[in-house]
Amino acid sequence: MAHAGASDVTATAGDSDFVEYLERHLAERGWTVHDFCEHSGLRPSVVFRWRKGYRPDIGNARIMASALGVPLLEVLVKAGRLSADEAGAEVRIVPELDSVPTQVLLREVSARVEKLERSAADHAEAGV
Repeated sequence: MAHAGASDVTATAGDSDFVEYLERHLAERGWTVHDFCEHSGLRPSVVFRWRKGYRPDIGNARIMASALGVPLLEVLVKAGRLSADEAGAEVRIVPELDSVPTQVLLREVSARVEKLERSAADHAEAGV
């Protein structure tokens, strides 16, 4: 089971967004803290620490996001681990080519070849 550890941080004064966020998600599901802990595997003491102003480390944020079915970035922003600007930065995840279906690869290669051919034809027309 996960636990609150040395990497937990205390929120800044007046920062109740995270607790309100957590409480809203629990209420929407009709969950108590103990229900949430059953779904997430976190100890109740972890959640009670959050209510006292501590914030989840990345591992517990990941567990929380998974249990609630919400994006990890959303939890990290609410927990003050990332700013909204950092979370909004373009993130590009490049899959391993072995995991991409062959049909998808073929469509991508075909689209790129067509783009190159159009570009070459445009350059030829322009005399470049």
